[in-house]
Amino acid sequence: MRPTLRPERAARPRRRAALTTAAALLAALPTLPAATPASAAPALGKASVWLTDLSTNTHLSKQPSVPWKAGPAPAGSTITVDTTRTYQPMTGFGASFTDSSAWLVGTKLDSAQRDALMRDLFSRRDGIGLSALRQPMGASDFTASGNYSYDDMPAGQSDPTLANFTIDHDRSYTLPLLKQARKINPQLTLMATPWSPPGWMKTSDSMVTGRLKQDAYQPYADYFAKFLKAYAAAGVPVRYITPQNEPLYEPAGYPGMYVPADQEKTFITRYLAPTLRAEGLSTRILGYDHNWDVTSYPESLYADPASAQHVTGTAWHCYAGNVVAQSVVHNDYPNKPAFQTECSGGSWEGDEQGGFAGAMDNVINGPRNWAQSIVRWNIALDADSGPTNNGCLTCRPVVTVSENSDGKWSYTPTADYWALAQASKFVQPGARRVASSTLGKGSIEDVAFTNPDGSTALVTYNSGSTARTFSVGWGDRHVTYTLAAGAAATFTWTGTQEGSTDPAAIGSVDVPFRNSDGSKVLITYDSSLLAQQAQVRIGDQWLGYTLPTGASLTPPTGEVALPRDGWQASASASSSDDPPSRAIDGDAATRWSSGHGMQSGDWFQVDLGSTQTFDQIVLDTSASPGDFARQYEVYTSDDGTTWGKPIATGPGSTVTRILLPTTTARYIRVVNKAGSGSWWSIHDISVLAPDGKTNPSAGTDNGVQRKSATLPDATRLTAAYNAGTGTATFDVPWRGTTYSYRLPAGAAAIFTTRPA
Repeated sequence: MRPTLRPERAARPRRRAALTTAAALLAALPTLPAATPASAAPALGKASVWLTDLSTNTHLSKQPSVPWKAGPAPAGSTITVDTTRTYQPMTGFGASFTDSSAWLVGTKLDSAQRDALMRDLFSRRDGIGLSALRQPMGASDFTASGNYSYDDMPAGQSDPTLANFTIDHDRSYTLPLLKQARKINPQLTLMATPWSPPGWMKTSDSMVTGRLKQDAYQPYADYFAKFLKAYAAAGVPVRYITPQNEPLYEPAGYPGMYVPADQEKTFITRYLAPTLRAEGLSTRILGYDHNWDVTSYPESLYADPASAQHVTGTAWHCYAGNVVAQSVVHNDYPNKPAFQTECSGGSWEGDEQGGFAGAMDNVINGPRNWAQSIVRWNIALDADSGPTNNGCLTCRPVVTVSENSDGKWSYTPTADYWALAQASKFVQPGARRVASSTLGKGSIEDVAFTNPDGSTALVTYNSGSTARTFSVGWGDRHVTYTLAAGAAATFTWTGTQEGSTDPAAIGSVDVPFRNSDGSKVLITYDSSLLAQQAQVRIGDQWLGYTLPTGASLTPPTGEVALPRDGWQASASASSSDDPPSRAIDGDAATRWSSGHGMQSGDWFQVDLGSTQTFDQIVLDTSASPGDFARQYEVYTSDDGTTWGKPIATGPGSTVTRILLPTTTARYIRVVNKAGSGSWWSIHDISVLAPDGKTNPSAGTDNGVQRKSATLPDATRLTAAYNAGTGTATFDVPWRGTTYSYRLPAGAAAIFTTRPA
C-alpha cells in the first residue's frame, strides 16, 4: 500500500466560499478602533511539526503546529538553534539502487506500483524527496545475476583497449530507474563506486580477491572515463566517484579489492585524475570510501599536495569506529568535505524500533559531524533480504518488495524509509546545517538546517526510554514540545532570527580562517573532541594537541631508542601465533596480536628490566594497517603493581607516536579504550630517550594563521592553520619546553590546555 504523505487539506471551492462569507460578515460589522500595541502581544508565528512514532503506528504525520512564545525558554531541557552560525551545504539524503534493488523494482513491481514507489522515494511534494544515490559500478555484494563488470573477458584473456566495454547490463532496469528518479527530482546527485575492476585487470584474474595489476592502472582509469561518458550519454550524469569501495577489506566471496592508501594515491594522481581531465570530465573524486576507524587513510591523500589537488573530499561508511571521525578529519583538513556514502541497517539492530533508532542516529549525527550526504545502502530488498551475491544476509533495505499469496508484488516502507523521511522531505539540496545544541544520547538528539528558500528545519529524535518535554530556543523566542521515547519529530518554520544567542548555549566554538583566495574555512570544536586528540599530563594540567597525518611534533632534543636487552612483554590476551614477545624482537614482520576484536580494557605491557628515563613511545602497526589501538591510555609503574593515573591519552594510528614529559619508570602499560572488530596488533614498540643534542628551533612561520578560543567548560584552545601551498614549521612552547611543529598545506592543528 502506498503511504499517505501529504496532510489533508480542505477543498479549494469550500475555502473560497468560507472566505467570501467571512468578508461579508466583516463588512456588516461596525468599525472598531484599532488595537493599541499594549492591548495584544505581537504574533510570533508557529512551527510546523511532523511526527514518526512507530509505537503508535504514526508515520510522518502532520501534527498541530506549536506557537512560538516570546522570551527565553524556561529552565530545563532546551535545544538552542542559532541560524546565524552556518556550516556545510547539504547534497542530500538517499540510498543505492544496487543491482538487487533495481531488479526488484524494475522487474517485479508492475508499472503502477513502480511509479508509485518512485514518487514516494524521490518527490518532495508527494513523497520523501530523496536527493542522493550511490551506484555500484558493476557487481557488488547485492546482485540478481552474479558477478559482472562492464568489460568481462574469458579467463586468461584481457582487453587493455576496452574494445568490449559496454553498460548494456544496466540498460534493462537500472538506467531506466535512475532516469525516472532524475525526472521526478531534478536536484538528484549521483555517486558511483566500483567493488572491483574487471577480473582480467587483477592478479587473481577474478573480481573476487586479488590486487590491481601494475599494467592495468591506465586501462582502469580509462574504464572510469568510459563509464562516466556512457552514463552521461544515457541521461544519467555522475557527480562523484570513488576509486574503490571499502579499500581496506578484501571479501572472500564477492567482488572486492584491497587498495592501501599509497596505491590509491598513485592511481588518482598519475592515472585517474589526468584521464578524467583529458576526457573533459568534471566528475569529482572522493577518497577512501570506508569506515570511520582509519582516519589516516583519507588524511594521507590530503597531506600530499600531488593528490590533495585531485581529491575533493572523503567518503565514509558507518560499520566501524565513531562518527566523530568525520569532525576530526574536517578539523585536520578543513577544506575537504565529508560524505556518508553507505550505512546499512539490519537485524543486528533488533526489532523495527531498534532499526529506526540506528537510522535516526545516522540521519542526525552524520550531518552534525560535517557529512554533506547521508546515503543508506539498498533501496529495495525482498522479504529474505535478497537477492544477495554472497554478501550480507541480514541487511535491511529502505523498502521491502515482496510477493503476496496471490502472486502480486508490492512494496512496504521500512524503518529506514521513515528515518530518512524526517530529514529528506524537509532539508533541501543546498541547505546549510546551522548551529544547535544537543541534549545528547539517551535524551533528545537533533540537527538543524536552513534551506535555500529561507525556511528552517530541526530534526529531533528521543533516544531515551521515557517521554521527554523540551524547549527549542531560537533567538528571542521558544516553543515547548513533548516527544515520546523512540519517536522523531521535525519542526519547520520561516522567518529571520531575532535577538542574539549565547555561544555557550550551543556548547561549541567556531574558529574561522581564510584561504589565500579569500575563501573561508571553519574549524568547530567542543569538549567531546578532547578524547580524539593526544593529551599529555604535565603537572596539574593536560596539554593536548592534534597531529594530522603528514604533520609532526618534534621535541627540543634528539632521540635515541633504548636498548631492549632484558625487556619482557606481556598482555591481557594474545593470539597463540602472535605472543607479546614478537612486539619487542626487532622484526617488523612479526607481531603481537590480541587474538580477538579490540575491547576497552585490553592492555599491552613492557618491563624495561630496570628503571629507565624516556620521553617517547612508538607503536608501529605498519604491516597490519587498521590493527592499531583506537584509543589509548599510557600508565607507568616502578613495581608493575601500582600504576596511578594515566600520563598520556589519545587516538591511535598506524604508527602511534606518543610524546611524554621526561618520565622515569620501569614498567609501561598501554591500555586500549575503544572497541573494534579488528584485532589489536603491535609489530614493534620502541621507547625513546633524549640524546642530549639540541634540535634547531623551527622559528615562527608567518604563513600560519593562529586564533584562540575558550570552551564553555573553560578549556583553552589555540588553532593554527596553514593556508599556504607548502609545509609550514613553527614553534610550540609548552611549560618551558619548545617543540617544533610541521604542518602540511591546507592542514590545521589544535592545542588545548585544561586542568588535570
